[in-house]
Amino acid sequence: MKKGLALLLLTALLSGVAGANALVAQNILLDTAFSMLETGNPILERYNAITGSDIQVRYELGLPYFFGGKKSSLLMTIGTAQETTRNYRQGDRYIYGFDCSGYTNWINAQTGRPKHDTLEYMITKWFDYRDNQLPLKEVPYDQLREYLQVGDYLVGKIRGRHILMYVGTLADYGYTAEDVPELAEYLDYPLLINCGSNPAYRERYAKYIEENNLRCNTTSGGVCFSIVGMHVEEAAHIYQDTKENTYYFDLNGYMLTIYDIYDTTSYVWFRL
Repeated sequence: MKKGLALLLLTALLSGVAGANALVAQNILLDTAFSMLETGNPILERYNAITGSDIQVRYELGLPYFFGGKKSSLLMTIGTAQETTRNYRQGDRYIYGFDCSGYTNWINAQTGRPKHDTLEYMITKWFDYRDNQLPLKEVPYDQLREYLQVGDYLVGKIRGRHILMYVGTLADYGYTAEDVPELAEYLDYPLLINCGSNPAYRERYAKYIEENNLRCNTTSGGVCFSIVGMHVEEAAHIYQDTKENTYYFDLNGYMLTIYDIYDTTSYVWFRL
């Protein structure tokens, strides 16, 4: 059944539904990063259909976020929070996943890339990283695809520092204004994958914890896609999860979160 749906999607995309933009090509970074998404993720399904890949997810519900999570050997075990943050309380138990930099450095390790530095240094050590920081702050967001490459990073600080990896645009995955009219003006905005806040994880993992009689707390994030470049107070058709203070678009039932770059105190586009 899935192969039939994938074939129908691929036929539609290649017959011109996706417009004139070039579609995404298979890439080892994407193969690796996407394996931590949830079953049925619509962007992953489009990636498989367009590229002929057959990337299977490692965890049916997707990999959850865990503050301080760096060790792949501990994934999906029960871990204890080592300090209190906005969403974690020291001493409480949570399902162990990656944090944002644990996830990106796991991708690096799996694909033969070097480990990146701390997020603080990636932003602030200008002299050491003058050849890695991309001077793109004056480029309109719907034109950044001309300058960015799959695997580039966005590192920013809002309440805390966060890292996201560039994977293309919605248009690269075959989305059109007809497919997603509420996102029509953002089809060329940067699309990024990250292990971060996503309220959809809260509900699905609360159910998982209950069904498996686990003695731990739920998580409010995990590996997901985010989009960047719009002002959340001005953008139409956005939703807000007030509990997590997260803004998002409804991408045909998928929660596509917004990384509000205008709320950052500092940020940089970065290339290894």
